[in-house]
Amino acid sequence: MVRFGIQAAHEQINPADLLNDVIAMDRLGIERCWSSDHYMPWWHTGAAGGAAWPWLGAALARTQKITIGTGVTAPILRYHPAVVAQVFATLDYMFPGRVFLGIGRGESLNEVPAGNSWPSNQERFERMREAIQLIKRLWAEDWVTFEGKYYQVKDSNLYTKPKQQIPIYVAGLGVQSARLAGQETDGFVTNELDPEIIEGRLLPAFREGAKESGRDPDSLTRAVFIPASYDEDKQKALESIGCWKGAMIKAFFEVHFPNPRKIEENGQVVGNDVLDKVALVVSGADEAIKKLEKFVRLGFTDVVLINSSPNRESFLRLVTEEIAPAFKDRNRPRAAQAASAAM
Repeated sequence: MVRFGIQAAHEQINPADLLNDVIAMDRLGIERCWSSDHYMPWWHTGAAGGAAWPWLGAALARTQKITIGTGVTAPILRYHPAVVAQVFATLDYMFPGRVFLGIGRGESLNEVPAGNSWPSNQERFERMREAIQLIKRLWAEDWVTFEGKYYQVKDSNLYTKPKQQIPIYVAGLGVQSARLAGQETDGFVTNELDPEIIEGRLLPAFREGAKESGRDPDSLTRAVFIPASYDEDKQKALESIGCWKGAMIKAFFEVHFPNPRKIEENGQVVGNDVLDKVALVVSGADEAIKKLEKFVRLGFTDVVLINSSPNRESFLRLVTEEIAPAFKDRNRPRAAQAASAAM
């Protein structure tokens, strides 16, 4: 069964209102909440900028069942991997089995304004790969000595380790990250929405990486992030999601361009027709199900919706009461579906 999650977008919503949102998610039966982890937002007008880590602790404490993690943290510059390991180990110790860690190679938007230089894409990938190795060792071993190209620790020990194995997911838009996700982590996360790129490049690379490590790729998580907005008045839904226009320009995920005011300005080239085509902008469940079909067919285990609706709880209810039930059996093996239908 495909799992529908929601992103807690700190760029868009202040942390107090986001806390109310995740409480509603838990109450309505959403299984996973993915928290963004940014220093600066993707736009300026009306933006927010809460810190993810203290919010995660508050969100876990105020909920009962929902699993909460980051989508995604960049453990490469403003966060040292050892500190990331400690923070998430502590969260899992307090809330065992309800925590996951999404990891990416970062954006200039977050790293440069926090006082760092902006490395090449390849260096950021290498840092991310090293960070994963160090984090996993700190969670599992005592008195870790690590000599990497970018990170070095000697006799480093987490006295409070996670109670359970924390899933790690790698986020990316290219084959390099997809392959790494298959090789070394529990799954792959992407906000690439072009089916040809997903089917032709990303998921094959992910599967190759998993097989290289002797693992079954079908046992691993494959998640897609989709901006979403629902209102019975389609125009209101479009207006509510317009803030994400700059984030739909892929170059801003890679280039040195850290100013939210400029990103917002450049994002105005993205028209509402593009938003309607790329994002999940809907006025009802049938329209949403039709748009989501292609991502389920591609083989994603998780669809993460970035809820930018005028009334966010109404969208949560649409997901839990109408959208998710429509996909209940979609990831079951074909033989099992046929047997069920024959009964």
